[in-house]
Amino acid sequence: MGIDVFKQLVPVGGTKNLRDLGGLRTAEGRVVRSGVLFRSDTLHEADSDDLAQLGLACVVDFRSEAEVERRPDRLDGLAVRWVNLPIDNPRSSTALLGGREEQQDLSQFRADIIHHWLNQDFDAVLKLTGELGLDIAGDRVKRYVSFAVDFAPVFAGFFTELVAIAGRPLLFHCEGGTDRTGAATAMLLGVLGVDRDTVVADYLATNTVVADELEEQRQLAPESLWPIMGAHESQIHAFLDHIESELGGIDSYARSHLNLTDETIAQLRSTYLSPV
Repeated sequence: MGIDVFKQLVPVGGTKNLRDLGGLRTAEGRVVRSGVLFRSDTLHEADSDDLAQLGLACVVDFRSEAEVERRPDRLDGLAVRWVNLPIDNPRSSTALLGGREEQQDLSQFRADIIHHWLNQDFDAVLKLTGELGLDIAGDRVKRYVSFAVDFAPVFAGFFTELVAIAGRPLLFHCEGGTDRTGAATAMLLGVLGVDRDTVVADYLATNTVVADELEEQRQLAPESLWPIMGAHESQIHAFLDHIESELGGIDSYARSHLNLTDETIAQLRSTYLSPV
């Protein structure tokens, strides 16, 4: 399915990739409701007046504690529940790097990578990844696969918030709104019954939104770092394939790893989808 990403984009100052999931269609012909589910990049420079127009009841932040400390969300004056469900926090996962368990503080490692990346210090990024002997392209695929199992408790917490918020507007984000947010969006759309092609198209739409920024980065960074840039079809397919082939498919996965029951799945669909 083709997606008109510019219809999804929400004009909030200080953000680049804030999109409304409303309008995406399920395999049964139902449509995700508009104005209730938003995926985004970081909100540390977000215009609070623009955010207020969304009427948000909850913001879920998937960034690590180190990332949040460096660039906290700007939610000044908003009566919104902020929930930090960190991915790459060692206390929530035994994350794997390069096929081995890594004992160092992965939260700080990821935060340092992002810090250097945002400053376009690509030599520092190469140095950090080189110190761990990372195969960047291969490890990115492994990282996506790890989302499904290693961080299942985090995503289960995300679905707990979705159920509890009962259809009031919720926004979820990481740093760039691509990887962690992309995995969360794929899970959410899958549970709602959106077909795989649409899930992949929504994920890849990030590349259209930040096309100019990606092109600038590719001009400055060595090609070995390109797998970290933007959304890659191979990565989201690895994630979805793992759920399908190893974990029984999204419905089975939702029950076994996300703590969802038939009743809560039906509730989510009733809440976030328009009638047929």
